[in-house]
Amino acid sequence: MHKHRTSIEFPADLWDALKAHVPPRKRSAFIIDAVREKLMRESLRALILCGGPGIGMRPLTVSIPKPMMPVGYKPLLEHLILKLKKQGIYSFILAVGYLAEHLIRYFGDGSGLGVTIDYSIEEKSMGTGGAVKLAEKKLNSTFLTINGDIIFDDLNISRLVKYHREKDAVATMVLTRVDDASRFGLVSMDDDGRVIAFREKPRHPAPGLVNAGIYVFEPSIFEYIPAGKPASLEEEVFPDLADEGKLYAYVHNGYWVDVGEPEDYEKVVRDFFSGVLP
Repeated sequence: MHKHRTSIEFPADLWDALKAHVPPRKRSAFIIDAVREKLMRESLRALILCGGPGIGMRPLTVSIPKPMMPVGYKPLLEHLILKLKKQGIYSFILAVGYLAEHLIRYFGDGSGLGVTIDYSIEEKSMGTGGAVKLAEKKLNSTFLTINGDIIFDDLNISRLVKYHREKDAVATMVLTRVDDASRFGLVSMDDDGRVIAFREKPRHPAPGLVNAGIYVFEPSIFEYIPAGKPASLEEEVFPDLADEGKLYAYVHNGYWVDVGEPEDYEKVVRDFFSGVLP
């Protein structure tokens, strides 16, 4: 193995701040960790699933795709992209299908938001798994996958990815706790964080941990998704990964809403204007 030596030049004020806050014996490790995290963030791509028809939000989604529904002064999807950008993620792929031209026309190449945006276009509905598979050629390292109709806050992406790598997982699923899991179904995990079971939607309102629609995937995820036909992450891919012990869970305790029904949309809009949602 060939080792390469390099040097980093710090501005004087930054070096003074580093010396003031980090003991000498820890400075090398601190700098290495900081550089590693910066490289990880800049190389991490986010695949956002935006292709669904938004049936639960009809008639609002007859003329616009659900991710383009306005929250305050920006589309729902723009809020999501900007939140990820604040955490150092600048490269996005939008998996689009239903009314795709609305998203492409609005976001373009992403330069207006200070990010880069590429597109993976479904000619027909492929489901969540099929949409991920279609983007395979654009993804060759660890990547995020996020449903385009959710909004969340206070999720540390760096910690999520670090956890995923420590577990040597093929996939890590973010879970969130809700008061009523009857719309989602429940997810069970063991003491090590490994997902061990998916439980049917409760017949009556019940609290529990549910799939938040936020994932970290290794490229090996593509081996679990059939090519050229619709597939579901939730119903086909994840159960197979869980059976093999390669699916882990990461619990998020912050703000989260899945905009699946009109009352969810109303909540997000209220939270935005009341300052609950930054």
